[in-house]
Amino acid sequence: MKTLNMVKKGVVIGGVAAALLLGSTIPGFGGAAAHAATTQIDYKAIVERNLSGVVGYVGSIANREDSEVREELMRGQNLVQLSGLTGSELLNRLTASLDQSIDLAARNDKAITKEELGRIKSDAAKRISTIITTGGYDDTKRENVDYDTIINRYMTGLVGYVGGIANRRDSDVRELLQQGKSLTELSGLTGSELLNRLTAPLDQSIDLAARSDKTITNEKLDRIKSDAAKRISTIITTGGYDDTKRENVDYEIIIDRYMSGIVGYVGGIANRRDSDVRELLQQGKSLTELSGLTGSELLNRLTAPLDQSIDLAARSDRTITSEKLGRIKSDAAKQISTIITTGGYDDTKREYVDYDTIISRYMTGLIGYVGGIANRGDSEMRELLQQGKSLTEISGLTGSELLDRLIAPLDQSIDLAARSDNTITNEKLDRIKSDAAKQISTIISTGGY
Repeated sequence: MKTLNMVKKGVVIGGVAAALLLGSTIPGFGGAAAHAATTQIDYKAIVERNLSGVVGYVGSIANREDSEVREELMRGQNLVQLSGLTGSELLNRLTASLDQSIDLAARNDKAITKEELGRIKSDAAKRISTIITTGGYDDTKRENVDYDTIINRYMTGLVGYVGGIANRRDSDVRELLQQGKSLTELSGLTGSELLNRLTAPLDQSIDLAARSDKTITNEKLDRIKSDAAKRISTIITTGGYDDTKRENVDYEIIIDRYMSGIVGYVGGIANRRDSDVRELLQQGKSLTELSGLTGSELLNRLTAPLDQSIDLAARSDRTITSEKLGRIKSDAAKQISTIITTGGYDDTKREYVDYDTIISRYMTGLIGYVGGIANRGDSEMRELLQQGKSLTEISGLTGSELLDRLIAPLDQSIDLAARSDNTITNEKLDRIKSDAAKQISTIISTGGY
């Protein structure tokens, strides 16, 4: 019975294969393939757009909502496990649809050879294979790990970290630096001892990030660490080192720099390595829970050095008032309070959820989703659209029925994302959903979309 059911599902979702996977945009493939009689086909854009719909397509195969699939991925599952198919079966389903898309685009490409076309398909298939077998795959993240961001974020906390080693307040450390001292002199350690203390946690963070980087080699990883160690060595031996170096006082920079080091600072309080802290955060713990202190105790420990840094900077600010300074400190304290009480806090992510990206990604799969409802293939869908039909007409449903079918999974994805957004209000969330629904309504009623 299960085999028969899967065969039936394969028929029903055949349209989604060439579409949610193909994730169409206006109009045709990459703005070129279906409409422009040109030999300049952007196959890379076709492939990238298709890959952006893989999660949704597998959700269709497994008869799961997009939000449900993403929750399972966040728990470490891979797309093969979620699909109910074997790895080869899923790969074949995904590559077949992508190959159809590429072949359709190639009709207008007089310059492409069979060998080049085969290579494009082969490379794309390898990428699909990697995607569907990767536990915890996240299509919202970049394919390659941004090691520069990891390193730069770590560098912004060096002054505070050395202050912790030397048991000195941030303001004291900065005053001594302004007097021409180096971080090595302030630390009470030798240069090599301090360098080892500083490179160890950074190396651990780099290694942790590299676990999800399929492109990194041991040689490249060693070079990244070596270059970072050289930067640290230069910083700690520089007399009068100043990590602000701005002519005017920029309190936001001071606060942001401090916030970027909070995870490491709490790790120091709890006597835990940076990598251990981040792993526990990924498991849903909060910094307060990790610290071993109460919320108020940790908040006081964290706001005190930041207030000192703000006061130190304010000495050279002729325009600042006591009221404004108090407000700056108060706002920063609220920000810290939110950070330390947030389960699963991740300082590598943006503060606000990018709902536009979530919605845009969903919109790229609309044609495919309607194709699945109507049991039509991608090429058939596009031909009907080119003839001036609307998605509502093609679907076989009324406009309101189709709209309800399309907004439900998007609303679920938005709600899932909103769980990690501490700034969102119910009113704003409703407005985001309403605007997205209007956008979908316009799309499905537009002839020749």
